[in-house]
Amino acid sequence: MQRAAAKPAPSHRSGDRTCSFRRSRRSLIAASVGSGRPVRSSARQTLKVTPRTQKRKTPKAAAIVNRVETQSVTPPSVKKKISVAAVRSLAANDAAKSSLTTDGTLRVVHSISVRPSGTTLRRETVRKRKVVQMPPPMVAPSRMEIPAWMLKECRIEPARAGDQGEILQLLSSLPDAPTKAEFHASVDHPEHDANNRLVARLGGRILGHVEVSPRRIHLCGAVVDAAALDQVAVLPECRGAGHGQRLVKAAERRMRELGAVIGFSRTRIAPSFRELGWSVLGRDGTTVGRPSHILSRILELPARTGEPVTMRQWRHVELPAILRIYKQNVPQFVGPLVRSEAYSRWLISRCAFDSIIVALVGHDRYDLHETTARIVGYAIQDGNRILELLADPEFPGLERDILARVCSEAIENDRQEIVFESSSSDPLHKAIAARDQQRVSGDRMIVAKLFRPLEALRAVAPIVAARMNSEEIRETLELGIDAPDFRGSIIVSKGEATVHPGRVGRSYLRLSDDELVRLLLGQCDPAEAAAAGRLAASTHMAQKLASLLFPRTPLWYPIWDDLTA
Repeated sequence: MQRAAAKPAPSHRSGDRTCSFRRSRRSLIAASVGSGRPVRSSARQTLKVTPRTQKRKTPKAAAIVNRVETQSVTPPSVKKKISVAAVRSLAANDAAKSSLTTDGTLRVVHSISVRPSGTTLRRETVRKRKVVQMPPPMVAPSRMEIPAWMLKECRIEPARAGDQGEILQLLSSLPDAPTKAEFHASVDHPEHDANNRLVARLGGRILGHVEVSPRRIHLCGAVVDAAALDQVAVLPECRGAGHGQRLVKAAERRMRELGAVIGFSRTRIAPSFRELGWSVLGRDGTTVGRPSHILSRILELPARTGEPVTMRQWRHVELPAILRIYKQNVPQFVGPLVRSEAYSRWLISRCAFDSIIVALVGHDRYDLHETTARIVGYAIQDGNRILELLADPEFPGLERDILARVCSEAIENDRQEIVFESSSSDPLHKAIAARDQQRVSGDRMIVAKLFRPLEALRAVAPIVAARMNSEEIRETLELGIDAPDFRGSIIVSKGEATVHPGRVGRSYLRLSDDELVRLLLGQCDPAEAAAAGRLAASTHMAQKLASLLFPRTPLWYPIWDDLTA
């Protein structure tokens, strides 16, 4: 029986290389990365590379292989293990082998993809980029250059009838811009004059606006002719070229033509007015408080004694009674307007308020002449703002009761706060402010300029004489004033006061025009001004006389007269 032929051994040709290995997956990956040649893995984990395969690689294919090398490892069954260990090893080895080539480029790993078919590394060549030099940061100019056409001098003239639309558009940039109804309501003012509204024109265009309002004001108990400067506005793109200063100077000339002794204005640009010679008198007294807290503080104060009062909304026929209370309170202040009945009715017709609460003593009936009930106090409100709150001086402490009524209505209307606007010396500020701290508005300032110092001094001379009589001073007193715009003296003798221009005497004050306005309006403390260097007294007696003849007086410039409807 013939034996079966043995199975021939596999022959190895000289040009072929066959290698088989059984390694771990991590060793296979490391070997494939280190060899730099494509590796194919089968289920038998056998790697075969034949010369015929190498000959088929053309230069173009070799370039592609050098640029993007694909390495497939392990079957999909071990994909999750590769993604943690093998991928980190591949990335570390590839990053270690990245180096600069001869042409100055760098080959780095661009992305690593883990797929069911295997893990793929993709390399890309990164070339050196030129350094981009950023330009130096631009420095903003200290001041914007004004166009040449804007530097031309504007023409100031009274407004025309056809300028209303353009003026309204200009005034819309103001913080308290007037409405169209308010603008037209100014025509119904008892002392309206079309020449008191000035505009600045340049090239047929209105650049600025200012309005002059003739008034009579209380000055330490005296009444003098004055004027108010209001609604000063310049187009935003035309500011900084001096048009606003030309407008204010033109308004000052108009005030002098009207015979005003002093000019007032409530403004938010007090430094600009001061550059033009105006004096800063003070701020608007404004306090903010919560109605419930105000009521609790009022209840802690002693209760008012006297006749009981009732409060309700006012009637139009009670306007004379409100004027009577107003006239009883204003002599103690500097700045309040003299309100006639015609002017007060114009204020009411503007509707620049929401309600007026009046306090009455007696039986409340519909009475034209207050025979059964007498009005002894009132409060004017605009939303959560208290514009005015005054009471008859014969009823001390009534202001607190009126304030309590206003707070009660605010709570009923779900108002969270109340804004009280009055003189800074009003004691109600302490009852409204929390922790006895008054909150004063920091933007609205009251400024004034004296046009006729001699007439202003003659107007306050009788008040000075009456004050000396009340102090029982029978001696002859003389105080001289030496200022750039005025030089003279005031002499008090035998209960009368006279003014002598051109004479200063032995005891006199040397001061600026700015400080002279503050002295005559009761807003200057001579001792403080002397310590600050704003005032120089020739003798010690001159400083004492200044404090005696011109004491500090509360300033109150009512907001209701300037409030827009």
